[in-house]
Amino acid sequence: AGNGVAWVPNMDVFTHEGGAVVKAELAGIRREDLTLTVDGNRLRISGMRRDSPRTGGARFLMMEIEYGAFETAVELPPGLDLTSARAVYLNGILRIEFSLSTPGTGGPQRIEVA
Repeated sequence: AGNGVAWVPNMDVFTHEGGAVVKAELAGIRREDLTLTVDGNRLRISGMRRDSPRTGGARFLMMEIEYGAFETAVELPPGLDLTSARAVYLNGILRIEFSLSTPGTGGPQRIEVA
């Protein structure tokens, strides 16, 4: 792609009675190489999977792991409190949880730090 994005991670997006969950398969990516942003109802996940150095003369018999920059965006359903987002990256899986918004609350909301 012309924007420098080399690949797109596999993802699961689902809703449940308490909100929504976005999961992305990001094995081999360092936490500091991930960027998460919310703009309107759109969640954007981007980052970089760095290739490891190889010894000279390496000849691949198979190469299926994608390296380089990635970016993906998910349109979130209405009715979520986007300020409630909690992201956890564990064992190569990024999990972002959003709770339902509370009717009638439009001002700042406190976010618990875990």
